[in-house]
Amino acid sequence: MTSTAKPGESRDKGCTQGEKVVTVAAHCLLNPLTRVKGLAPLPFRPEGPVVQLPCPEALYLGLERWAVTKNQLDVPQFRRFCRSLIEDYADLLEMLVHEGACLCIVGVAGSPSCGVITTSSGYTGGQVRECEHAHVSGRGVFMEELLAELERRGVAARVEEVGKKEDAGCDS
Repeated sequence: MTSTAKPGESRDKGCTQGEKVVTVAAHCLLNPLTRVKGLAPLPFRPEGPVVQLPCPEALYLGLERWAVTKNQLDVPQFRRFCRSLIEDYADLLEMLVHEGACLCIVGVAGSPSCGVITTSSGYTGGQVRECEHAHVSGRGVFMEELLAELERRGVAARVEEVGKKEDAGCDS
């Protein structure tokens, strides 16, 4: 049910004439204060109606959290937490689609929660230390759960990412 739009493609691609594009944005794209400390805001200027998703990492780990990778968040308890956040949003998105909206879900490249094309992998825990990880193809935990719920409901959505796709250290 989901398709991928490359950055820079027309936001109307995949929508029929007359459908309104509703941007469904990762929380930190509109509120950079929820990003891991030290990360710069990402350039993002949505057009038209916007639904801001919750930030699962800030709500689960707090604002003074360390950078983490998907393999650290990919545990049953965090997935259940993400699903608990998603249910009401999935209801809203389903209603919007039934009213003629076309959804474009915008995630954050390399995010362990909100990546829709790339996520992070590689840090395996242990004592706090300088670490490296890679940005790899795949979705973050929160977006996996959101897109699975939308697919279960038969709600179509396009996805795209904001941010760079490249290997980096823990501060990316």
